[in-house]
Order: sequence, then C-alpha cells, then structure tokens
Amino acid sequence: MESLPVPSVQAMVAATGGADVPPRYLRPEAAADAVAGDGEDQIPIIDYQRLLLDPGEESALLHRACQDWGFFQLINHNVPDDVVEGLKANIQGFFQLPAERKKQFAQERGQLEGYGQLFVVSEDQKLDWADILYLNTQPPEDRNMRFWPDQPANFRSTLDKFSTAAKDIADFLLATMAKNLGLEPEVLADKCIGGIQSVRMNYYPPCAQADKVVGFSPHSDADLLTLVLQVNHVQGLQIKRNGSWFPVKPVEGAFIVNIGDIFEIFTNGRYRSIEHRAVVDTEKERLSVAAFHSPNIHGMIGPLKEIVVCEDEAYQTLDHENFMKLFFTSKLEGKSFLERMKLNFDIE
Repeated sequence: MESLPVPSVQAMVAATGGADVPPRYLRPEAAADAVAGDGEDQIPIIDYQRLLLDPGEESALLHRACQDWGFFQLINHNVPDDVVEGLKANIQGFFQLPAERKKQFAQERGQLEGYGQLFVVSEDQKLDWADILYLNTQPPEDRNMRFWPDQPANFRSTLDKFSTAAKDIADFLLATMAKNLGLEPEVLADKCIGGIQSVRMNYYPPCAQADKVVGFSPHSDADLLTLVLQVNHVQGLQIKRNGSWFPVKPVEGAFIVNIGDIFEIFTNGRYRSIEHRAVVDTEKERLSVAAFHSPNIHGMIGPLKEIVVCEDEAYQTLDHENFMKLFFTSKLEGKSFLERMKLNFDIE
C-alpha cells in the first residue's frame, strides 16, 4: 500500500504566493455544488459527562444522532485541556518547520505513514489542496517512530497522551452505541481488542481561488469511528446532507465524531457513514486532526450475526487487512468504496 508522491502544497504556496493554481488542483465541480445556508440546523451535540453519569436520555440522543446524521459533536469529554492544547500547538509547530526539515519524515515507497498525501493512485488524477502527516498510533507496538517528528520537542509525548485518551473515548462511545443497537457491549469491544488507531494531521494552505480547489476530496471514512479536532479557528468541514453540502461549525474544544464504513457494514446499514469533504479559505490556513478507530487487523469485516439474525445481509464479509488494502488503493470518490462492499457488487 502506498500513495504516489506529490509536491507540497504549503511549499508551493510559500514560493508562488498561491495566486496561480496548477491544473491538477483545479476542481470546477466544487464551485457548482450546492452548499446549505446558515439557517439550517447544526449537527447534534452530545454531552460526554451525561453519557457517563446519567446515560438514559443522552444515550437516546446519541442513537438518534447516529441514525439521522452519522455525525455529532462531543462536548465535556475527558481529554485534559493541556493535552488538547499541547497537541494543537505541536501540529502547528510541525507544519511551521522548514520544508527540508519536514521532508525528513516524508512517506517512503510502500508506506502510508509519514508526511505527504494519501489516495494518490495515478499520475493524472486531481489533487487535494493539502499536506498531511499520517501516523499509526495504536496499538503502541505498531508505531514506526521513523515517521514521528522529534520537533517540536514534545510532539511525541503529547501525541502519545492524546492517542490514549482518544481511544478511551472511542471505546466508551462504541460500548454505548452497541447498547443502543440492542447488542451486548462486548460484541463490538471484542472486535476492538488490539484495535487500530491512526491519526491524520491536515494542513490546508489558503488559496486565492478557494472555490476552485478542494482541501479533502468527498469521501466517507473506512473505519468504525472517527474523532476530529479543529486545530485552529478556520472552518472547512462539510457533510453531505439532503443533496447539498452542510458546513459544520465546530464547538470550541469539542470532538466532531462520525460513523465510518466498517460501522455501517457491521450494523448492516442501521448506522450509516456520511460523505464529507474539506474546503479551504482564501486568506487563512486551516489545520485539523482526525483519529481513526478500527477493529483488530486480523478480524473480519462483515454484518454482525447479532444484527442480521432477522434480515438479509447487505454487505460482503472480507478480512480486515484486505479491506484496508482496497480502501487505500482507491481514489476517494464519495461513498464509491462502500458501494464495492455491497453483496451485489463483484470486488474482483
């Protein structure tokens, strides 16, 4: 698994001022897409402390959020402020390093981890207006420290603390969601023993022609559950809802949480992953970080037998390793990857 090497957008903007957009980044379809206005509802807000202390009503809100939206914002979570703020500062510090310093952590052939870009599978496909740092963070023995920056000085220790705290939140949410689906909590928990967490840090430079580029192509996440943290105050996340793009307004300090493709497959479509994208700003850079949580790499991805006991299976069953290979060797095109997992689609 690998992504073809591409130039750094940040370095390109620094060198040219970003006024001219190279043809590979021009996405004329982006400007044509309908975007919902400010009068629309915002995505649901779930209070983590209420889920912990008095779960009844908040669990019902969580269930509706998962069914109706596939996205929610999680407030009052247990990740200490110093860990959250420390991670934000370290991500900003990394992307402020000189280009040559960042290149020391660049992706290598056959590797997804490192500094660069993902999902570039051909020399002529359109590119995202972004640079990323992508790292495997859980389980700890899967970490390749070759790609973990040693600058800023406490980058590694802060990411380690954040990674552990984010996994604890994801595990608790998954247990609560299992109950909401009428499952025993261990049905999901057992699949996540030794489960995978990876972290993607995103840097979206400003673009004078922001309406003609895309920061992150429309897609749904391949995992079970994603936790996203806004690193600075520039918005850009949009979700597909009722046929148009819906801008998400992050609550200060909250995680934006979304259902992934594996969760949709496990639940046979009861909870659905949602297509989303990132757009960029004309004047300011945008930074975000996403923590992706998936089952153990040696498990099987398919509808849970406890779910499909009274209904037909909608998705194929595939070992997790091959599932991830299929995902990372595909171009991001909405929910097309999940469509390939449906029983009426031949993946060969």
